[in-house]
Amino acid sequence: MRPPPVPFHRSSLGRGVALLILALAAMALLVTLLAIRARDTLADLRRFDQINLVLPSMTLLLENLLNAETGQRGYLLTQKTSYLQPYRDAVRDLDRRVEELVERDKDPAHAAKLERVRELVRLKMAELSQTVRLHESGQHDEALELVLSDQGQHHMNELRDLLGELTSSLRAERAVISDRLAVNTSRTELLLLAALAMLALFTIVATTQVFTRTRALSQAQRRLRGIADNVPAQITQHDRAGALRFANAEVGRVHHADPATLLGKNIEQVSGAQHAALLQPFIARVLAGEAVEFDAPQTVDGETLHFHRRFVPDLTGDQVTGFYAVSLDITERKRAEAQVAASERRMKAITDNLPVFITYVDREMRLRYANETLRSWFGLDPDLVIGLHLRDGFGETLYEQRRAQFELAMQGERVEFEVASVLMGKLRHLRTIYVPDRGPDGVVLGAFTLAMDITAMKQAEAQLARLASSDALTGLPNRRELDQALTRALARQRRHAHHGGAMALLFLDVDRFKAINDTHGHGSGDAVLREFAQCLRRAVRSSDIVARIAGDEFVAVLEGLNKPEEAAQVAAKIVESVRVARPGGLEVTASVGVATVTVGEVPPSELIALADRALYQAKREGRDGFAVLAWPGVEQRREPH
Repeated sequence: MRPPPVPFHRSSLGRGVALLILALAAMALLVTLLAIRARDTLADLRRFDQINLVLPSMTLLLENLLNAETGQRGYLLTQKTSYLQPYRDAVRDLDRRVEELVERDKDPAHAAKLERVRELVRLKMAELSQTVRLHESGQHDEALELVLSDQGQHHMNELRDLLGELTSSLRAERAVISDRLAVNTSRTELLLLAALAMLALFTIVATTQVFTRTRALSQAQRRLRGIADNVPAQITQHDRAGALRFANAEVGRVHHADPATLLGKNIEQVSGAQHAALLQPFIARVLAGEAVEFDAPQTVDGETLHFHRRFVPDLTGDQVTGFYAVSLDITERKRAEAQVAASERRMKAITDNLPVFITYVDREMRLRYANETLRSWFGLDPDLVIGLHLRDGFGETLYEQRRAQFELAMQGERVEFEVASVLMGKLRHLRTIYVPDRGPDGVVLGAFTLAMDITAMKQAEAQLARLASSDALTGLPNRRELDQALTRALARQRRHAHHGGAMALLFLDVDRFKAINDTHGHGSGDAVLREFAQCLRRAVRSSDIVARIAGDEFVAVLEGLNKPEEAAQVAAKIVESVRVARPGGLEVTASVGVATVTVGEVPPSELIALADRALYQAKREGRDGFAVLAWPGVEQRREPH
């Protein structure tokens, strides 16, 4: 037979009395703490008052010494006795004030310094008195020499330093005491409030325990059950054997069963042998008295769920009688993490295979991310340089090339620029963009960088520039390039003419070139032009300009001639070399018109026109030769063949 239940009011009264006794004990503890804190506070207040007495004394002592020294020097320098009054006021009772200062400052750490202050004050007073005596006895120079001596100044400087150190020490100690008093006051108030709150709380609880009915306990149990059943987590209680003693509604939802039907079953019966084996190491730890927290998957009806679990020991006295378990379903979080991880892998795969160098640099100029282009462009392993300063990772040269742009990006400016760098022995032209990374508050946290290799584009631009300025068939400069080169050459001739120098422009073409095209075809004509250009290029100096301006018409510009007649020699050499070379394997001759210049100012177009007239003159005289005209158009020489 079960023993009759203890009357509820008796048990409630006993619990109420116990709580009141506990409250009184807590109050006694708080009162003890308050007494200890009051004692410490009183000691701090006494020391605070002592410091407040000592600090003005130190300040006044230093001021008196300075006033005494100032009055003494004023008297010695001006001979006015009125200046002695500050000195007399300052030294009056000075010994007594020094002794009072020593008596007031009881800090053992200051004893040695205070003793030195006492000694220096006596020395300074003796010095001041001696200077006054010397001066009053007519020994003015000796008095001034003593005042201005290094020893007296040294004593005064040492006094200032000692008193300054003591003052700073006392002020620092006073600040610490002030802070400690403020903290102690706050804590004392909190202790008082805690004592009152604790007394009120335990009084209310005790009264409630005395007058509460059994129904109140039942209602509390129902409320706890309601809370547990509405928490989005599995809450269970197990005994040491693992048998289920409590399960909330979430347990039933996860296992598709009524929680009441699961009570008494062990973990293997509820979740399966595999899951029970997975939990066993954690159960062993919690039964040993350790609270454990971990993530673990669980398969329910063929679906894998993920839970974050916490096991807490169920203690009765010092004995572990079982454990509580709280399991939060984190399946969606795990799926989201898996999706994010997959997205990061995809993004990394994309960025690692882009022909773009992508990095992230923080405000301290440390590399925090780099794609695989780092390896192919710089020969660096991303895992080894992440976290390094850019200077350490990439070297001083590359860092300095970009430092100014990085600083602009860290100031919040989007930067775009082109730079040429030697990377692994190869010159690369890079178009680079720095984009600031701003936090929610607008502060720049770092910068994203993108660098594209535009070397091929730069090479193509250079090739286009070469094509735009050269003849596609012969490789010689074209008419556009000739005009620019001729302008520069005439500018140089203006300087060269002052020293008697000359230059010449040669206008050349292939005799009867149309007949060659008509008879042998345009392929042979092109071959003739290419070999004619080579022959012409060999016949002049490497510094001379040779260009094809149209069809079979060529121009050569000869600079730096000592006399105009040298141009005729070059023209004769060209005519002869073409005849010998047989361009295209054919009997080919050339006619040359030469325009010479010995002055400084010549319009380029008129010089070309003059050479053109000379060419037609050579044509009229039988071709296979040359004719020379001197600017502004005077015929000099012709040699038709």
